[in-house]
Amino acid sequence: MDADAQISIWFRWTPFAILPVFSFCLSTLTLLLSIRNRNNSGAKEFMALSFGMTLYNFGYFWEMVSVRDQDIIFWDNFQFLGPDIMVVSLPLLVMRILNLDKFVKPITMVFFALVPAAVEYSVWFGKPEWIRPSYFFDESAPWRALVYEYGPWMNVYVYNFLGVFSICLLGLLVGAIFQRGFSRIRSSIILIGLCIPFFTQIMTIGKFMPFVHSKLDIFPVAASISCLIWLYGLFYFRILDLIPLARDRVFEWIEDVVFVLNRENSILDCNQAALDLLKARRLYGDAKLSEFLPDLTEVLDQSSAEEKNKAVWRCAKSHCHFDVSIKPLGEFNSSYRIVTLRDMTERVLAEQKISERRDILQSILDSTKILFLVLDGEGRLILLNKACLEITGYELSQLEGRSFWEQVLFPKDKERVMRVFRQRFGPKRFPHRTNIRLKRQDEKSRYTTWEHKEVRDGKGNLLYVISTGADVTGLEEAEGRIHTLQTANEEISSKSSIIEEQKKELEKTLQNLRQTQAKLIQTSKLADLGQLAAGIAHEINNPIGAIQAAGHNILSYLGRIREGIRSHLEALCTLTPLEWDLFEKFIHLGIGSREMTIGLERRRLLSQIKEEMIESGVLFPEETAELFVDHGIVSRWKEFLPLLTLSKTRELLPFFLDLLGPEQSVGTIRTAVERSSKIVYALRSFAHFESSHRKRPFSLKDNVDTVLTLYQNLFKHGVEVSTDLTEVPSLLGFPDDLMHLWTNLIMNSVQAMNYKGKLAIRGKLSSEREVLVSVEDNGPGILSDVKGKVFDAFFTTKAPGEGSGLGLDIAKRIVEKHEGRIWFESEPGKTVFYVALPYQPA
Repeated sequence: MDADAQISIWFRWTPFAILPVFSFCLSTLTLLLSIRNRNNSGAKEFMALSFGMTLYNFGYFWEMVSVRDQDIIFWDNFQFLGPDIMVVSLPLLVMRILNLDKFVKPITMVFFALVPAAVEYSVWFGKPEWIRPSYFFDESAPWRALVYEYGPWMNVYVYNFLGVFSICLLGLLVGAIFQRGFSRIRSSIILIGLCIPFFTQIMTIGKFMPFVHSKLDIFPVAASISCLIWLYGLFYFRILDLIPLARDRVFEWIEDVVFVLNRENSILDCNQAALDLLKARRLYGDAKLSEFLPDLTEVLDQSSAEEKNKAVWRCAKSHCHFDVSIKPLGEFNSSYRIVTLRDMTERVLAEQKISERRDILQSILDSTKILFLVLDGEGRLILLNKACLEITGYELSQLEGRSFWEQVLFPKDKERVMRVFRQRFGPKRFPHRTNIRLKRQDEKSRYTTWEHKEVRDGKGNLLYVISTGADVTGLEEAEGRIHTLQTANEEISSKSSIIEEQKKELEKTLQNLRQTQAKLIQTSKLADLGQLAAGIAHEINNPIGAIQAAGHNILSYLGRIREGIRSHLEALCTLTPLEWDLFEKFIHLGIGSREMTIGLERRRLLSQIKEEMIESGVLFPEETAELFVDHGIVSRWKEFLPLLTLSKTRELLPFFLDLLGPEQSVGTIRTAVERSSKIVYALRSFAHFESSHRKRPFSLKDNVDTVLTLYQNLFKHGVEVSTDLTEVPSLLGFPDDLMHLWTNLIMNSVQAMNYKGKLAIRGKLSSEREVLVSVEDNGPGILSDVKGKVFDAFFTTKAPGEGSGLGLDIAKRIVEKHEGRIWFESEPGKTVFYVALPYQPA
């Protein structure tokens, strides 16, 4: 007999066998996908379910194509393995899906496996009548169809199958109704996929099969449909992955920059903040981090070599500072790691400003001979000025952070000061004034007198003690010398009363003259200082007010966001990608918008947009128009029309406007801080005093700009100022004195114009190797009969009480100190003061 004849004895093909083959392929594919995700929750149970379905399809195929009686019986028995495995694994899978993992234990598995194990024993080792009391083969079908009546264990198998499936389907239905987010999706997909084979089994048991052939088992058809549904869930919803939808939403909403990198620093994934940093809309192929941020790659490589998970990085492109956090997935030398970047630019800038202001304070304290120190609540030294260090002979590092009495007091004074500190730095008041003998580093003593100021918190606890003092070591010697001089003076007075009387008269006259001169100079200085203080106070109060208002606005917006996030969360989850893109574009447009209107223009614009919105079918057009006008989104509002015509997205508009509010307020704060910083820098330059008599390099332009910045409040509303000093290179001079020179000349010009007119300041390097600076105004000019007196001390043309007559005299002295020249030219409508300074290159 040939090979074809041998095959025909036990195998006969039928076109209906295509159904189990197709179902076997689909169930095998689901099995492979579950194996690939085997480390995730529920994957092992889903793997067993797919495996059982695969076994059933495999057995049914061979039953259909087999010819011999014993082969058909064997493959029919083999098919019991698939449903029994499904009956055991399905309850465990449902528990995983319903987040009841604590019930998935060995005892639970044994419980669900009892009946299937008994059925399998009956099938393979029991009596045949337990399963099939009688049977026959229907030869009328396209294959040899096995027909039999159900035995007792067959009924047990059927009822157990239906009961377990019914309970599991009910649990999945509850999960699909009451669970949220990804859990609901996963429950729904598993539920739909199980309903089809469940009801087909009921139809098979009830012998109701309205399909191709009455003898055909419709389970492969149902299994194919179920596998298609599950494959859709595996590929689209990734139902065996770790909550991908929740992960994506949280991942994209994180404000920090997040990268997922491999060992070669290839970017496997990143969030939207990372794309913004890379200035890319999306990543293509095997993108390397070094292609975008090579300096960050160096920081990560160095951290990996040193096995550190923290670093600091400054972006060379954006000049921003970031805290870098590196989290390996597993061990530190893992192939994958998550890199998180947190923007700390504002914190770094704030620290720089605080450091700068502290340096200013320290410079001011070091410039005085008054002793100044600050103690904390425990008596530790936290701040000393240069005078304190000089009198004690210590370095700052030797005293800072140490107890006051441990370092600079003699042993016999130590207990007294400690007792005063402990008793009176508690709830009692510390004495206003004390005398203390300090111990220098060379063991010598210095006598000092101190005045103290306490700083306490709301509960009365001592926080700081601020003390100012003076060195009175030579006071006794000075008093002795004064006594000797007084004695000698008395002897001389007794010998010549006439000389004494004349001396007293001369001294009295000289003293009166000096007092008069000092008062005049002091009056001039106080007037200048008053103008300066008023201008600076006005200039700084404006940005401070803006910062305070912006801060209140930010708190208000954040409060509304916290209140609205819960009520809008469900609506936010239903937004489509197009709607998300529109809202994101809406926020970015609002941040950079400058279309702010007030008054009549605002009312006209509001009416126009309202009419356009009514014509376009916008919901709540009056309220919507006001929202767009108030937030400066006017000219391009039609781009967001899809968001304004749907009730769901229109209700979310105020919530996204609350997200926009803090961004706009931060811009206001940034502008105010930059303005304040400029004023503080100018004041610092103006306040700096160099006592040295040696010239030092300086920029003439910066020198003049400092004066204009400090005094601009006095003339910015009525005086048009122009400068041309860019051609003058840096030179040597006394910049502190020159700032007073420019102050006198500029203020004289502004006051002569009655704070209204044009002021021009020009400078150039002349051929005589000197710098020529001119200050020109269009005031009424200087009268010809007083031109020869303008540089005389105490001469002024102002009303009594408005000027001291010392401004131009001081200006002349400053120019002479530089060995330069000063003169003027004046006519009605034009007055020019010229200053020529010798040019010495810096």
